[in-house]
Amino acid sequence: MYFRWICLLLVFPTITSAKAADKAAPLVALPDTCVALREGRNCYADVTLTWHLPTMGNYCLRDATSKYIMQCWLKQQNGMFEYTFDSQQSISFELFDSNTAQVMGSTEVKLQWVYQNRQKKRRWRLF
Repeated sequence: MYFRWICLLLVFPTITSAKAADKAAPLVALPDTCVALREGRNCYADVTLTWHLPTMGNYCLRDATSKYIMQCWLKQQNGMFEYTFDSQQSISFELFDSNTAQVMGSTEVKLQWVYQNRQKKRRWRLF
């Protein structure tokens, strides 16, 4: 029985580190990495963004680059948002207080590739 738990911890180390990060960081994205097959192609994943703050308030979740507000919560201390990741680049998210516009926490969903495009320049020679 213990062997199974050890195998799970070795195979899925991000699960335990995400729980530890959840206590320290107010905003957490799971999974925090999206893996695409080839570089330059879109990566698709269902990302769960969860947040928890010590004080109750009015908070909103937004895209950090475009400042597009995805969802707001009124008089809440924690929340969850399901996001369908479909992008060719990493995306950052911010949780902010809607009354003061102060950023309470941020996280990023990073993009990785299995195969990188490594095209060699081929020079044609006649001789």
